[in-house]
Amino acid sequence: MVKSVSMTPLNAPAASPPAGGRPSSLQGELSALRIDRSAPRPRSALATLGLFLLIITLIGGVVGGGYFLFQDRLFPVPLVKTESVRVMTLGQVSTQLTATGYLESRLQAAVGAKVPGRIARLPVVEGTKVKAGDVLAELEHADLDAALASRKVAVTLADAQLAEAQINLTQAERDLKRERDLYARKAGTESSLERTETAFNAAKAVFQAREAALAAAKSAVVEGEEAIKNMFIFAPFDGTVITKDAEQGESIMPGGMGVGSGRGSVITLANLNELEVDTDVKEDFLGQLRKGQPAQVVVDAVPDRRYKGRLREIIPMGDRTRGIVKVKVSILDADERLFPDLAATVNFLPDSAGTEEGANQALKKGVFAPSAAVRTEGEEKFVWVLEGELVRRTTIQTAGEPHDGLVEVKNGLIGGERVVVSPPAGLKDGDRVKTEE
Repeated sequence: MVKSVSMTPLNAPAASPPAGGRPSSLQGELSALRIDRSAPRPRSALATLGLFLLIITLIGGVVGGGYFLFQDRLFPVPLVKTESVRVMTLGQVSTQLTATGYLESRLQAAVGAKVPGRIARLPVVEGTKVKAGDVLAELEHADLDAALASRKVAVTLADAQLAEAQINLTQAERDLKRERDLYARKAGTESSLERTETAFNAAKAVFQAREAALAAAKSAVVEGEEAIKNMFIFAPFDGTVITKDAEQGESIMPGGMGVGSGRGSVITLANLNELEVDTDVKEDFLGQLRKGQPAQVVVDAVPDRRYKGRLREIIPMGDRTRGIVKVKVSILDADERLFPDLAATVNFLPDSAGTEEGANQALKKGVFAPSAAVRTEGEEKFVWVLEGELVRRTTIQTAGEPHDGLVEVKNGLIGGERVVVSPPAGLKDGDRVKTEE
């Protein structure tokens, strides 16, 4: 028999027995054991510290974001304009006018044959240097060789016939002289003298005919030799082969246009020692140019070299559609790196660069900065160099007077830097600036 046990919560008042003196039920006793959650729990120190740090972080983020968004309004940043420091030649700085064009050889020709034929030999390639009279190509001429041999035999025959006629003429002349002596001494007859004179005249006519035949035969030989000579293509001047327009085995046709009529030329030859720039100048600037004016030529394919030039000719013919005039500029010191059709820029220089010393001076390189960027404070000259978003004050030393908005810098800059043009007053070393787009 199980006894019923009564459980009383700690610190709980004793329950009053139920009416009638009977013990309480188990359900009532369990209900008395529930935990009271209405009482407040104490907060730990770690939780309090974390909440404090979170609040501080949120406040800092709001303040920092506001500063970032409104810093330009709170602390205005100067808006500046910058330009590059350039490495240039003195000729480029003193340029009066610039024009672009392409290189061409003053002596350039597409060389072909005088007669049609098929190429038997082509002894040159692109880049071959030749002298005037060198063979550039040879056409097939076996038939002409045979004809020439036949004509030379005809010359031999005509020469022999002329010799025979000479002998007959000499004999006829002796007979005539003898007959005249006889007739003068009354020993000969008139009829005999007449026959002798007729024979002499006939021999003389034959001799003259044989002379003409020999001359004709010799002329035929010369004609044959010229015909064979025409089968060779010779260099008309000293130069360099820049293109081969045909190959061995191809047929060529003087004045040919396209494949149907054969090739027109075999070789394109150019004298690379006499190169010039073919360029166009607008009519508005023509007054700034004159024949013989010095120039500096910059070729895109040779960026490390500046060539001396001189205006050779202003072509006296305008282009009414484009409003330009063609100008030829000779290159005075061309080298092996130049050849036709390369792009080039011509800088027309003042007359002071026309002397040897002036031309050499124009080719010297220097560092040039915008003159509007240079500032003077006492005896010190300086510029503001942009480094990222900050400016740095840099002391410089200049040389000469400004020209076309540029001034040469001897010390302090090396080229490539960005400098502030017309800097605002009050700019300090290390200030942050904003550049114009």
